[in-house]
Amino acid sequence: MTSQGLKASPEGIRAAKTALTDKTLTQQKLATTLGITRQPVSKFFAGEPVSRSCFVQICQQLGLSWQKVVGLAEQPSETELQPKEVDTNALVEEVRQKRHDKILDQCRTVQMLDIAQVVPLKEIYTPVHVLEEITSQQWLEISDLMKDWRFELGFGSFGYNQHQRTLPALEAVSRHSKLMLLGKPGSGKTTFLQYLAIECSDDLRSVGDHRKFLPNQAPIFIRLKEFAEDAQSENELNFLKYLIQECRYAGIAKESILAILTGGKALILLDGLDEVPTAFFDKVFREIRKFVQTFYKNRFIITSRTSAYKCRFAGFTEVEVADFHEEQIAAFVQKWFLVVAGKNNTDGTSFGNLFIQQLNLPENQRIRELATTPLLLHLLCLVFRNKMQFPCSLEKLYEQFLDILLAKWDEIRGIERDDSSSNFTLVAKKKLLSYIAINTFVKRDYFIAQDKIQKLIFQYLSIHTKTTQSQHDEVAVIQEVTTQDGLLVERARNIYSFSHLGLQEYLTAKYIVDSYEDNARQLLIENISEERWHKIFLLTMSMLKNPDELLLLTKHKIDEIVANDQKIQTYLMWLYQKTNEVFDAQQAAKVRAFYILCDDAIDHSPNYALDWDFLANIASNQEILLDQLLFTTLTCAIELEMSFEQNINNTHAFNHIHALNINFDEAIDIVKDSEFKKDLQKLRKKIPSTESNFEKLRCWWQDNGRNWNTQLRNNIIKYRDIGHDRQFDKQQVELIKQYFMANEVMINSLKYCLDCKLKQKIESELFLPVSQINWEAE
Repeated sequence: MTSQGLKASPEGIRAAKTALTDKTLTQQKLATTLGITRQPVSKFFAGEPVSRSCFVQICQQLGLSWQKVVGLAEQPSETELQPKEVDTNALVEEVRQKRHDKILDQCRTVQMLDIAQVVPLKEIYTPVHVLEEITSQQWLEISDLMKDWRFELGFGSFGYNQHQRTLPALEAVSRHSKLMLLGKPGSGKTTFLQYLAIECSDDLRSVGDHRKFLPNQAPIFIRLKEFAEDAQSENELNFLKYLIQECRYAGIAKESILAILTGGKALILLDGLDEVPTAFFDKVFREIRKFVQTFYKNRFIITSRTSAYKCRFAGFTEVEVADFHEEQIAAFVQKWFLVVAGKNNTDGTSFGNLFIQQLNLPENQRIRELATTPLLLHLLCLVFRNKMQFPCSLEKLYEQFLDILLAKWDEIRGIERDDSSSNFTLVAKKKLLSYIAINTFVKRDYFIAQDKIQKLIFQYLSIHTKTTQSQHDEVAVIQEVTTQDGLLVERARNIYSFSHLGLQEYLTAKYIVDSYEDNARQLLIENISEERWHKIFLLTMSMLKNPDELLLLTKHKIDEIVANDQKIQTYLMWLYQKTNEVFDAQQAAKVRAFYILCDDAIDHSPNYALDWDFLANIASNQEILLDQLLFTTLTCAIELEMSFEQNINNTHAFNHIHALNINFDEAIDIVKDSEFKKDLQKLRKKIPSTESNFEKLRCWWQDNGRNWNTQLRNNIIKYRDIGHDRQFDKQQVELIKQYFMANEVMINSLKYCLDCKLKQKIESELFLPVSQINWEAE
């Protein structure tokens, strides 16, 4: 019967026709509802053989037992040998109690990477959410994905938690009796399944009469990898026998578990479909499918990596574990420092708050992107614990993450993936990923079509593989890179990206370092004016054994950015003249950077963040402090004028006037020039008090503000030679922005310079006009 399919008995056909009428369906509507053609439905009602899966689906839709429809009631199977009248609720309680210790042994602790002791699951567990739409199944174009994507935010800003609807994973389990839970490596699939088993197995004595979750279900947790490995050969794989044997170890009779299954009282939790050895996968898949079709009344949850889930189970709702959002990250971190790091409540909270505070700093955006995955967030906590800060150089961090995702995460769990490309070593795989990274990054391909990835892999293998490799091996490499490791993520159908933009940047830098003698370094030099290359530049500097030559060549390229714009060169000459007579060479460079940052004539990027060590010892200088206060006063005055002209709310204007008053008063206090102080005091007295009447201030500013601002600027120019209205056009503003940010990268790279004299020379010539720079090679 199995080879020829199933066919309904005469009694079964009559019952099916009655059910069809009761549900106001036709055979055509039934086929449409099931998503199949009319032919198998017609054969079903004609009593002809139909494939097992279609037969079971039709019966389920009609609300009928497929065993009864096929007439198996006349030939009892082992699943029907139990007494007809069984108190299933009592059996559920029996199974719960007898399996409770087993569930606890399997699920109550988690083994976290690089942590010697096991961790109590309930103390570290952070509730996860799921996406109701699988990202890799979306029909989107690359242009669609790029619409809402922002480079500076990386893939942390992409899709997952912004535009797709999420719901708590427990709610998804409550809604759907058959659930396929998909997710990236380390996203928390197994941990959630363990948590679910514990929640469902808590016995009544420990939680009272109000059990938390699915009180009438008996949980059974099985790791599919173990199921496959415990069979001596593929032919002996039998999921029902395996499950019965597992229950027998707990003292549960075969009849009892069969009654539970037949009555639909089991919660079957099957973990790690993607971890099943390739040689056993097809058989395991068929065994599970057959088991689900036979005992369809029960609840089923199966987990798998998203990229590895290709064979789908009929009747299962598929959801995907969502990335952690800010609240989940904060909750996990607080628990981590209490439970894993072993801190007391006060220290744990303090450490956790410091972690989150530093994670949210603009310069740690790439680290924040990594923190959305629980596995990587755990590793970030490990790194942070030692020095209570994140590393400035991320190359070692990225290298560790690569090792974990490419090999270590599977190794520590004893998982062996498809070995068809076993000759493709870890080092070779990193080089291949680096090749993909640089060839896509150069072309701004952050979302990559599958055929392009395949083309790049073929190119790499043809160039770098010494021995002739068969097409089968090439296909295996493609499959491994795109499905197993989680470094290339399918963002829509056949469209991929790197899992984290920081990893793509790191791999690009790694390629440049590994190919340094092949003039790959020229890429960095030519693109130093592009902000998107700056992190790659810093990563490259940190990995090169001797970056001095590259630093010098890059310094020349940075100076060339504004070398041909005479107006900008005049501005740089003003900076040189203002600072060179007062400060030594190194200090003068810092002051020039400081004035550019303060100057309201420059459209400053929010990404400007000069290394504070570079600016050290100048902020305390009284002359510089005065100029900073004057710059700030002038900026506040301009913004206040705009607020009143545009009728922005009073709170906004009040904040500006408050800041203006404070900075203006502090500037007047430290002015040494008596004439300048007198002129500033006259201007200060003209501003009406905000305490008496804010509307009076508004009217005064609308009538007199522009003239007052002009007087303030003229006085600042007269006495301090700052605050000039440079009147740069948009192109010049953009050039200065590129120039400043490229110099910022240079400043942050100088710590890797080996030659102290070269470092001093580069630092002393920062922000100089080209006429004052000695470009002769040393």
